[in-house]
Amino acid sequence: MKAYNVKYGTKVVVKDDEVATPVGALPVYKGDEIVIGRLDGMYCNGKNSDGEIIYIAAWTDVEICTTETLKSAQ
Repeated sequence: MKAYNVKYGTKVVVKDDEVATPVGALPVYKGDEIVIGRLDGMYCNGKNSDGEIIYIAAWTDVEICTTETLKSAQ
């Protein structure tokens, strides 16, 4: 699923090997769990597991976190 299709406040896991971020933004890596904020032009903002604001390209592949995906990731 693309990040731009995810509802505000949804926790997701990043699936892309390389994640496009704006210049100067915090890096985001495959496997990172983030909470999607709002679509802001070509980027979606959100928060990482440390509560820091992050930006990812709107076309980034993500998977919605469920109890099952969280268990399988461990």
